[in-house]
Amino acid sequence: MSNGAKCKCKRCVISGLMGPAVLISIGVLFLVGRLGYGFSFVRLWPVLLIVIGGVKLAEALASTEGHIGS
Repeated sequence: MSNGAKCKCKRCVISGLMGPAVLISIGVLFLVGRLGYGFSFVRLWPVLLIVIGGVKLAEALASTEGHIGS
């Protein structure tokens, strides 16, 4: 991508959501732990794996129509 153009295909867009999805999930898990509902991060960390797996699955199933390759 030497011309500076960003790919706007669905697969690349979904791939770019991995970081925000993980950060939001970590924040929600710590919030739930701090609110004292009987949950703790130690017990809820598998939710992160589910979020990561969900984003990766959505990425794999998304269309590459219009992909700008390197």
